Amino acid sequence: MHAVAATSWPHTTWTAALAALPDLDLWWNEPLARHTTFRVGAPVTCLARPLSEAALQNLLRHLRREGIAYFLLGAGSNLLATDKPWDGVAIQLTHCCREIRLEAPEPGVEAQSLRVGAGVKLARLLRFCVQQGLAGLEAVIGIPGTVGGALVMNAGTRGGSITDVLDSVSVMDASGERLELPKSQLAIGYRCVTLPEQSFIVEARFSVKSSDPQQLREKLQVAMRQRRQTQPLGWPSAGCVFKNPPGQSAGALIDRAGLKGLRCGDAEISTRHGNWIINLGHASARDVLTLMHIAEERVLQEFGIQLEREIKVLG
Repeated sequence: MHAVAATSWPHTTWTAALAALPDLDLWWNEPLARHTTFRVGAPVTCLARPLSEAALQNLLRHLRREGIAYFLLGAGSNLLATDKPWDGVAIQLTHCCREIRLEAPEPGVEAQSLRVGAGVKLARLLRFCVQQGLAGLEAVIGIPGTVGGALVMNAGTRGGSITDVLDSVSVMDASGERLELPKSQLAIGYRCVTLPEQSFIVEARFSVKSSDPQQLREKLQVAMRQRRQTQPLGWPSAGCVFKNPPGQSAGALIDRAGLKGLRCGDAEISTRHGNWIINLGHASARDVLTLMHIAEERVLQEFGIQLEREIKVLG
């Protein structure tokens, strides 16, 4: 998620101007709870889905020129949107950055290049890889979200991270200019990829290899069974709340602190996995944040370890 701070502006001025821009699918006063996996969040003034990359560039230039706040919203799988309405524009790339393209392999080279739009859901990408018999991205099996969001968070599992097979990313800056950056120019860390300031990913290029589709399908099924056994996938959540400290498991620390099952309103620290907070029905962002604060304070008090948040809090 990338956010740009707002200046103060009258809605009667900027909403009309935004509605006049071409090739935009605009949703006004749209509850973010409909677009986050936590199912939590007050309305954003406008949810914008550009229908083309040119429309995205035009939108960014307009927002920058007018000083209108905006942020990039993927699948909302790593985001806690607050209970206060957000005065600005949420941009989704689901329409303008949705292409998956396998490039022809170079002679004598085993690996193939797979270009994927940032708005592509990881589940769709994995289905494509299974159908085409392409191995390399198994580390993101079962992870919700989009390719862009997964890259910014360097999403992964015990089997690896999405950046393990990354070759390059194409980013767009606040002025709408596009630039391709090789992996070597990115600062990649644990659950983090640092991009140039005020830029975001529009496309990524991965290095994949040919594999047996049936073996890939079986691997996906095994990974999903394991996730269902250890994680509360049946409840709205944002997955792991905290990063694992070096040599430690955040979930195990929260469990040892006796916090599994702790509730605040309709939010609960899962009894199945201590690093997950789930929405039992009508949780508020305040409920979730309260549990996060309790977990941070208790783990610090009992083990001297400061938990670092993995999910992003909007607002």
